[in-house]
Formats: sequence, structure tokens, C-alpha cells
Amino acid sequence: MNDKIAFYRSMRRPEATPFFDFPVLPPSERLVYVPLGYHNYEVIHNLFQEDDNPFVNKEFKDKNRIGIYVVDLKEFAKYSPKKGAYDWLLYDQDTPIGILHLYDFTREKVGGKYKRCTIGFAIAKPYRRQGFAAEAIRQGVDYVFQHFQEIEKILAYTFPQNIASITLLIKLGFRVNVIDYLPEDKYTFLEKMKDTTSVI
Repeated sequence: MNDKIAFYRSMRRPEATPFFDFPVLPPSERLVYVPLGYHNYEVIHNLFQEDDNPFVNKEFKDKNRIGIYVVDLKEFAKYSPKKGAYDWLLYDQDTPIGILHLYDFTREKVGGKYKRCTIGFAIAKPYRRQGFAAEAIRQGVDYVFQHFQEIEKILAYTFPQNIASITLLIKLGFRVNVIDYLPEDKYTFLEKMKDTTSVI
């Protein structure tokens, strides 16, 4: 992990600055959003190491892989004009319950059409089906469209078998897109356009 940090920093120009600035993500009704970093990434492992849900990212079950993920987030994505990203741990009062991802921020139009980013989320098993995912997604969507005027749509994707997440995203105003992405049998892609924020 330290070697990878050193590598990224050695490749970066001393005067380099982040392409995207991520302001503070304010609390929502029940949740507090704590930036993911080197000091707290082990919380992810604690939340998901024994989780048997097949849709939980396998990286979250391996402490070393989570560490590398955070290095990529802090040392690469932060300075990328095409892969900007930021993650927050989700807390209900003092209890960590999950994670919110915003990633693939780009300064280029995708397919000559829209500037976009991607949203992702994971809620630990004891806290599912209590509305936390919906609350975090709403907050993330509002945050993107408020602070990143150039972003015109937000993408989310998951496996077709992940009916719960697909249903939730549709309920929150996302629409399935079967035309512009990979074959539907591998992932289901959903989009939320900026002009539909009133839906949520």
C-alpha cells in the first residue's frame, strides 16, 4: 500500500491539483457522511467481511484490497480528468452502516452527448430495508446536480439479478437504458437526467 502511494506521488507533477473539488456532503435526515480515507477504510472491512450478499463488492471483504482501493481513490482518481471520484462512509448517529460512491466524473462528453458520473452504494446487512440506501442516494443525487453544473446525468449499474437495487433506483427516478451500454445480460444500466431531479 505504501509502495503504491509512493508510486502515484512520484508520477504526479508537484504542481498538480485535483480536477474536481468535492465540497462537504451535508447530513440528511438520519445519516452523516464521513469522507473515506486512510484513517478509516478498515470500517468497510468490518461492515462487510462476513456479508453473504452476492452483490457486495468482493474488495470489501479483503482488508488489503480495500487499502489499495483507497490509494487509487486518493492518489489517482483525485487527479484524473476522466475518473474523478469520492466516497463517504454512512453513519446513523455513531454507527457506521454503509458506503456511498460517486465516481467516473469526467470533463469530457461521453459518446459526444452528456457529461456524467456514476453513483454506487452498499448497506451492511443489519441495516438493509430500513430506507438508508434511498436516503443516501437522494442526498448523493442532489449533491451532484447542485455542485457539479457540468454533470448532466448520473449513471448506476448492477447485475440484472439485483432486483432490490434496480427497483429502488427506478423508484428514485432512474430509468433503465438498454441502448447505450454493454449487453443487458451482464449489467443493468440506469440513468437519472438532471432535469428529472424533481422526481425525488
